[in-house]
Amino acid sequence: MDLVEIKINICLDTLSMDDYNLITGEIYFSVDNQYFPDEKWDDFIVVILAWWHKAILNLNYSRRNGIVQKFEFMDGPLFIRGTKISEDILEMEFINEKIDYEHILFTCQTSIIKFKKNLIKSTRQLLKELKNRNWQSDDIEELEKMCKILSE
Repeated sequence: MDLVEIKINICLDTLSMDDYNLITGEIYFSVDNQYFPDEKWDDFIVVILAWWHKAILNLNYSRRNGIVQKFEFMDGPLFIRGTKISEDILEMEFINEKIDYEHILFTCQTSIIKFKKNLIKSTRQLLKELKNRNWQSDDIEELEKMCKILSE
């Protein structure tokens, strides 16, 4: 299987913060001409990016092949199962979870290093915009911390 680039798409124009300091905005994956969960998907962008940082950290620093991490969304029964195949190869299964089974929409392999770089790039764009808006929350602080750790 050829390695593909997985992009993490965010749209800064769609960001909103509620009374509880929870931030939502468009966030979705694109692989070639496929989108997951859907193009223009709206979700709790700061929270799930922090989750994804933790998942890629676990995959990146594990010496074991076969380790599995979930890249989850908060809205909907949708997630990506990432399995470390080798030192720099990650298999990603894009899944819609049903009541009694998992529907795998598509599968691909990517470079862990390139995926990590794309994650950091998207996160830095988001954090810059949040700083420009003077938005602050515990979730933002957590994401800043996770991005710093992943960037080292």
